[in-house]
Parts: sequence; structure tokens; C-alpha cells
Amino acid sequence: MALNYFLTLREICVACGDYFESEPPETYQKPTKKELAALDHPEWIPASITECCKIYNGTLLPWRATDEQLEAHPECTGRIALERLQDIYGSWEGVVYFEKTLRPGQQRLRCFKVVDLNAEEAAVGLYHDAAQERELYYHAFGEGTMPQPLGVDFDGYLQLLTLALGYTYWPTLLVELNAHFTHRPAQPFAGPQDPNAQDFVRDMTALFPPFSLDAFVQLYDQVRLRRQISS
Repeated sequence: MALNYFLTLREICVACGDYFESEPPETYQKPTKKELAALDHPEWIPASITECCKIYNGTLLPWRATDEQLEAHPECTGRIALERLQDIYGSWEGVVYFEKTLRPGQQRLRCFKVVDLNAEEAAVGLYHDAAQERELYYHAFGEGTMPQPLGVDFDGYLQLLTLALGYTYWPTLLVELNAHFTHRPAQPFAGPQDPNAQDFVRDMTALFPPFSLDAFVQLYDQVRLRRQISS
């Protein structure tokens, strides 16, 4: 069944306002025919992203813990920062990479497009090239590393966002879950090791009743991309 982008994004935005301190979400106009015509290789764009941007062409909604929550959860912040279609597939030089500092093996960063700017220094995106991968990646800017696979496509990411609500650095948990299900799928997930992922689980468990680590892992297992294992 196709994902209902309107209802999914509305659910996410409403939850941010119901449980945390936030302003109304900022949304944008649909891309113009001229902007669509200027897109590079539109046939490489996943249909899910195109369809979503026909309904919500980008959404910005920062939030933070309420005054009552701040004392026990001072680091609890987040934001939904889904980029406009024309911005996703524009140039990310100077943000994702710097041409002068690209090292051997990093050339593919030129093709990395940001979908969700979850933090000023990190984002979720995908590669826009002839490989036509649907998988999303998490990339920390300026650390000299390549993007880390998340094991989900755009639709799966949005479904997980209904539980994560864009908590700052929450995709670090997806990185760990992807590694877990890739290498140890038969074993139970023992919990996150990354400090940012630990903060995410702790704060959301305490402050957002629909969230639990078990529920999140179960949903991840439902929406993750199944990889073909060569014999």
C-alpha cells in the first residue's frame, strides 16, 4: 500500500506540537515547471520523493523540550527539515563537500543530495547518479568520512520519523540498526552504543508515549530494505 504522505507528515507535525515546544511548520510552494525542467536527470529521482514533494515540497519544523521538560532533558531538541525538491537536487558543494579538499575515493560525494537537514552539521540524503539507489545515508559534514547507509528508503524513513520526530542526530540509531540487521539479524538488538542515539532513546522514551526502543526496532525491521545475499 502506498504511503499517504499528507497524513504521515501531518501526524509528525501535530505530534511535535502536542508533546514539545514548536512553531507551526513552514511549508513551501510546489516546484514550478521551470524548476522541474532544470532538474538534472529527473529519471533518477525516486518516485516516492517526487510524489511527496507534490504534496509537501519541503517542511521546516524545529522543536525543543518544553520549559517543564528542560531540567531533566536539557539536550532534547529536534527538527523536521525536509528540503524542497529543487533544493535536494541542486548543488551541495560547500555543504556536503568542498571540491578542493576531496580525497581519492570521495568523488561520489559530488552526487550526494540532502533530503533532511536534521542538524546544521549532519544530514540524511541519497546519491543521485546512474546507480539509482533508493537507500538513504547519514552524513556528518566536515569529518572526512563518507555517508553511512541507513538501510531504508524515503518511505521507510518517513514512517520511522513518526516515532523519531526529527530528534537531533536520531539517524545515528538507524546507522546502528542497519549494521545490526546486516550482520546479526537473528540476534536481538542490545541497544545503541552511540551517545547521540542513547540520548535519543532516553529522551523520547520519557517524553513521547508512542515511542519505545522495541517499537522503533520493530518498525525498522518492517520497513528496512532487504538485501540480496549472493551465494
